[in-house]
Amino acid sequence: MQLRLFHKLFFLVALTAMIASLAMAGVMSLNLSRGFADYLDARDVEMLDGLVTTISTSLATEENREALENGDLTLPDVIRNMLRTGQIRGLRNPPPRRGADLPPPRNRAEINPVTNATDRPPPRDRRSRRDRPPPPPDNFGRRLLLFDADDVQIIGPPPPKGDRRDKMIERDIAVDGVVWGTARLLPRGPSPDNVDARFLRSQFIGSAILTVVLLILAGVAAFWFARAGAKRLGDMQKATDAIAHGDLDARVTTKGSDEIAAMGENINTMAASLAKLDSARRRWLAEIGHELRTPLTVLVGELDALKDGVRPVNMAAVQSLSDEAKLLSRLVEDLHFLAISDLSGPPCQFDHTDAAVLIKNVAARFAPQMKKAGLQLDVDLGAYKSMPVYWDNTRIEQLLGTLLTNSERYTDAPGTVRMGLKREDEIVSITIEDSAPGVPAEHLPHLFEPLYRLDEARNRATGGSGLGLAVSKTIVRAHGGTITAAPSPMGGLLVEVRLPTESSV
Repeated sequence: MQLRLFHKLFFLVALTAMIASLAMAGVMSLNLSRGFADYLDARDVEMLDGLVTTISTSLATEENREALENGDLTLPDVIRNMLRTGQIRGLRNPPPRRGADLPPPRNRAEINPVTNATDRPPPRDRRSRRDRPPPPPDNFGRRLLLFDADDVQIIGPPPPKGDRRDKMIERDIAVDGVVWGTARLLPRGPSPDNVDARFLRSQFIGSAILTVVLLILAGVAAFWFARAGAKRLGDMQKATDAIAHGDLDARVTTKGSDEIAAMGENINTMAASLAKLDSARRRWLAEIGHELRTPLTVLVGELDALKDGVRPVNMAAVQSLSDEAKLLSRLVEDLHFLAISDLSGPPCQFDHTDAAVLIKNVAARFAPQMKKAGLQLDVDLGAYKSMPVYWDNTRIEQLLGTLLTNSERYTDAPGTVRMGLKREDEIVSITIEDSAPGVPAEHLPHLFEPLYRLDEARNRATGGSGLGLAVSKTIVRAHGGTITAAPSPMGGLLVEVRLPTESSV
């Protein structure tokens, strides 16, 4: 069975959340286990150091130290008395009492060998075992081994052997550099019923419960995310499917500013562009057919007139047929150039040339027909007598010829047409402007569109096909430049062409 997008998103998000939750739980458990073990070890060291400090402090009193040096008091006696007085407790196998080591009781009180003071015996603890203070946690007393200065064990279980013996924590019981005994602590063993194990087990259970809760929440979030994401992508799929089947008016409803919303905007933009291209294609087909039909109709009509004898066969008739054939040929050539440019780029051949010389030559060629049309052609090269560039000389001449032809056709006589040349860093600017009449501002952005006419009747009367400015824009783009149209200060139209000095395809 093929999985839908919803299921894929759900499984992906849920699996990611599950892996993250389990990994987090594993890391937490590992860190908790290791950290708690380190904590217990540190606490063992702290408790052993505290015990050794307590015993050493008791030995360091003047009376006890003097009794120890004289042999009247031993380390077991001190520990036994500390146990009796409650200074320490919970030790396993306390040292046997030696009566000779203790002074006899006086006034029903005992002399404390640790403090050398008279103490009454502590009252009997009448509380039950359940009410008595618990021993130190983790059976500290059961793991404690005490040895005297001769390394004779006086308290604790039998010493272990092997690796367990090497892992014992050891501290000397010393006073002023004199070692009176040694305290050793056995490493912890497995004891699942103690407080520490119960605490650790409760933490693990809490972590497991938290992991399960996180997994449930992740599943809910995955379901919501998958449903929302699948719905948005499903809407895009429906829109793109409609566009693919020709419905170019289909659009995607976009919300937010994330990548999916941006993709929806791109789909809408693509649909609008396709609709525009489709409209242009339809208009192209209609207008190209109309443009080709006009000269062909004239040719067929004149040929029929000549064939039927309505019009005599003379040079005037031949010239009329030649003009219509040239117009048709120019139209076909422009269409071919635009088609080739869209497919593989304009066919340009770049070479080193001179922009100033090129403009002079074009102006010299057009000056006579401008004069004949009642127009004055001015050329302003500024201070540039020479301007080396890397262009397609033939295509730039075609471009300038088209612009000058438009100025000649649409400028009222008497009038003026002006060509200018200047350079800004690595950009060459060529301007062609003319006198009245001008072009309405709403038409300026469309002048370089194929088959766009400002005055259709006048354009046909003067022999224009509506492709000249589109061809000019294609040539400029092939050189890596720009072409723009704006109102001229002279009252007509100003066209500026900006080309880099080093152009290439």
